[in-house]
Amino acid sequence: MQWDSDLFLWLNRDLGETVDQLMVLISSRFIAIPLYLLLLFFIYKKIGIQTWKYLLLVVLMVVVTDRTSVAVKNLVQRPRPCHEIMLEGKVHQVNGKCGGNYGFFSSHATNTMAIAVLCMATLEIGWLTWLLFIWVILVGYSRIYLGVHYPGDILTGWIAGALIAFAFFRLSKNLIPFKPSNSLR
Repeated sequence: MQWDSDLFLWLNRDLGETVDQLMVLISSRFIAIPLYLLLLFFIYKKIGIQTWKYLLLVVLMVVVTDRTSVAVKNLVQRPRPCHEIMLEGKVHQVNGKCGGNYGFFSSHATNTMAIAVLCMATLEIGWLTWLLFIWVILVGYSRIYLGVHYPGDILTGWIAGALIAFAFFRLSKNLIPFKPSNSLR
């Protein structure tokens, strides 16, 4: 816990109003819409009319990742840094928003990693892998910067999201016919 708190406080320091608003934007669900549309385009190019099956699979996966992270939060009941009494007055919060009482593990981290890993595995496009990796890192950091998650919450969410995504990727290979990857490059 001590290293998680220390690292959190180092990463959570106030970097100014511009960074505050950028992190709020990165944490919002709507900022990723252009990325999702790009992914949808490449998925359609790869699997064509079967894209609807893939989208249903993605929705189911996000429900599983989200419900899993919420269930663990309610089971573990680790307070978010912004609710932690020992950190009172030390946490940089933006717009006074903190979220629910518990933060272990991050739903944002779990969901973004799951979507990224599933799409990376499905599409196998090098530059897109880097874009998704950067997106996952930015969303994870934004949650720490906003004071709502410890680094351990993010790391655990990433691991859980990746594991769930691998399971769904295996399932997708059995349900959806994929074209060879080199047709997308």
